[in-house]
Amino acid sequence: MKWKEFRRFVQVGIILLFMLPLFGATAVIGNLSSSSIWGIVLTDPLATLEVVAASKGVTVTLILSTVPVLLMYLVVGKAFCAWICPIGLIVEAVSSLRVNNKRVKVTQNQYYYALPLILVGSLLVSIPLFQMVSPMNILFRSLVVGLGIEVFILIVIVCLEVAGYRRGWCRLVCPLGNFYAILGRFSPLTVKFDDRKCVKCRTCFNNCDHCCGALEEIVLGQDAQQYVNSALCTKCGQCLDVCPTKALCFTWKIGRGSKSAIDTNRTEGKRLGVKLSRRKLLQASGVFMATGTLYAGINLVGTHGPKVFRPPGAGPEEEFLARCIRCGKCIQICPEKTLLIAHADQGFALGTPYFRPREQPCSLCMECPPVCPSGALEIIDVHDVKIGTAVVNEKLCYAHQGDICRSCYNNCPLIDEAIYMEEFQYPVIVTDKCTGCGICEYVCVMEEPAIKIEFYNG
Repeated sequence: MKWKEFRRFVQVGIILLFMLPLFGATAVIGNLSSSSIWGIVLTDPLATLEVVAASKGVTVTLILSTVPVLLMYLVVGKAFCAWICPIGLIVEAVSSLRVNNKRVKVTQNQYYYALPLILVGSLLVSIPLFQMVSPMNILFRSLVVGLGIEVFILIVIVCLEVAGYRRGWCRLVCPLGNFYAILGRFSPLTVKFDDRKCVKCRTCFNNCDHCCGALEEIVLGQDAQQYVNSALCTKCGQCLDVCPTKALCFTWKIGRGSKSAIDTNRTEGKRLGVKLSRRKLLQASGVFMATGTLYAGINLVGTHGPKVFRPPGAGPEEEFLARCIRCGKCIQICPEKTLLIAHADQGFALGTPYFRPREQPCSLCMECPPVCPSGALEIIDVHDVKIGTAVVNEKLCYAHQGDICRSCYNNCPLIDEAIYMEEFQYPVIVTDKCTGCGICEYVCVMEEPAIKIEFYNG
């Protein structure tokens, strides 16, 4: 089996694995920001940095779930982009479907502007910005919990590829690719070149999408090193597949010699320590302007967006939005399918969980807080849950019109604590005991419910 075929098997397998909740299986839940795989919690390091920057705090679970992922990519470098990321699979598929099958060498640039912008932006706005608009998260949300207008981001990425900007998203924008490119500098996994077998056919670097320049230097004898010490190498195995003489192979190399990966890859350009030119300043300005426009647009929508009810364990809205990693695990684990996912019409709440009491109330099963890695949902006793407060409209209530109806009382999970019947007929809410689960509103027999959950202001 060629490396490309093996890679496709892994990429498709990852997508199918995260689609298991569609079939009622909860052994694997979440997405690539944070997931729980047979009880093992794994969180993306960049997502952790964003949440820490946005919330100015961190949980033990978040740290412990990040360490294994961080260690893995310190070893394999930027392999995430070729082996795990579903966006990489999409852009490769689109590229292969182009009418003009002639390969065009990808300009070997890696722009790092997006990474500091995302982290600083998350700190200033108190929102994990990339997790909110991450195309990977949007793809998995669309597959598992439903489409939203934010899927337009995926369309833009595809259009970039169709327009000829090969790996445009990956090289120019993606902060996660930036992050793993930095980790790639320390990766001991590399491609070894055997000059004795090479026939200088140039097939390898002409088929490389990420580190063709570094590979070309070695193959054509411009670099004395026999290892492709490129921070941008995704370990995709494409060069190994196309080499007719098997002059290339994967190997482990602990020492990097006297040159660092970034020094070796002179043709990769656009690095963290390069001089600023007019063109680079214009590019950076463009990124800042685009980020500002995106922030203003989302903020405008968020200002006028609907106020929603959060799952049990959620704190104040600003704190919840800062901590929520947008992994969707709480939504997938919910046995009653109460929780919905916020789309772009809710502004900065994009990707967060909420529910509508009249459509499907919270059963207070309390299964969602334990799967939250970031502390956005805290594990608390059911009696301490405060989602909202039920309020009775006496003008609509059957009981206050002289009829007998005990729907709200009989279905309350905290019967005779959060609600009791005055004179055995009139429902009375105990405000400091009511959790705001919405069951009373859901079971109300009136077309317009006579009892509604109002937002808690305590």
